[in-house]
Amino acid sequence: MAPSPTLPTPNKGKGRATSPLPPSSPLPTPGASSGVSGNIGTSSQPAKQQRQTVAGVRVETRSTGVDTLDEPVSTTILRDLLSIYTKLVQVLYPLRTGEGRAVLRDWDLWGPLIFCLLLGSLLSINAKGAQGFGIFTGVIVIISVGSVVVTIQTKLLGGRVSFLQGLCVLGYCLAPLDIAAIVATFVPIMWVRLPVTLASWAWCVWAAMNFLDGTKIESQRIVLAVYPLVLFYFILAWMIIIE
Repeated sequence: MAPSPTLPTPNKGKGRATSPLPPSSPLPTPGASSGVSGNIGTSSQPAKQQRQTVAGVRVETRSTGVDTLDEPVSTTILRDLLSIYTKLVQVLYPLRTGEGRAVLRDWDLWGPLIFCLLLGSLLSINAKGAQGFGIFTGVIVIISVGSVVVTIQTKLLGGRVSFLQGLCVLGYCLAPLDIAAIVATFVPIMWVRLPVTLASWAWCVWAAMNFLDGTKIESQRIVLAVYPLVLFYFILAWMIIIE
């Protein structure tokens, strides 16, 4: 048998061309300034409003491009109170213009929270015995669940509004009922608080119907959207009447 030919062994590591390493960058000295600098939250360019479409409604952000981390707390509170006042006027006295319906684009939940807690507190003041806490809790639950149901109903009927925008407007529409609750607390005469409460209930429904008109619901479906709205505010108005 002929001997098998011997294969040449590969040259491991010998004769390979070594690639030059890139020059290392010098380490920064403690006193040197880096090339990236700036302030978080500030910009040298003027602020621009960013717009996007959410559930068919054009939304504008409230960011002004100004750093608010260092501003006084009083300035922040005053700005929020001014925003609540502006939305309250737009909801309770709605204008059929694009500017008058700006509440649909710039929502917040501070105003609805204030009006909800105020109504619950007013109705629990004249409660007998230990019923105050139960009435306060019941009002909060009715407002929370009712607002969610009405908003979902509006969206299912084709209303072009986001969920939180619906909660915002329905919460601001509680303001007339708060006025009726104040009158009923300090004037316990049935013949006074009854017409005031009914007028406040009608005002709430009227303001909320203007909101529904801005959601572009089809005319043949508007009755289905108004019915739970009327029932929602009537339950709260009835609680004011019988307190």
